[in-house]
Amino acid sequence: MEKCPIAKIIDVLGRKWMLWILKQLGTGKKRFNELQKEVHGISPRTLSKRLTELGKEGLVVKKEFNEVPPRVEYSLTEPGRELIACFKSLNTWVKKWRTNQKVI
Repeated sequence: MEKCPIAKIIDVLGRKWMLWILKQLGTGKKRFNELQKEVHGISPRTLSKRLTELGKEGLVVKKEFNEVPPRVEYSLTEPGRELIACFKSLNTWVKKWRTNQKVI
């Protein structure tokens, strides 16, 4: 039996650092070092792995420039930008319905 599409994307987004990386890319194109500074505590190896995973999911695109020194930028794809819009809707829902809830 095949996993439902929502469960698949939750599996991807539930991996450590994924949401933080997407949040940072939601503000615009970023270079690798910029992302590493903004996603506090992530190792370069893990950041590289997560960016690759997000690329395979079609949420992030990597653009390489033929320059010296080499330059690479990461940005959200159209599906990635739409996902950010979903997060904003979820944030609105949380603020509306969970503001008076106690956190365990």
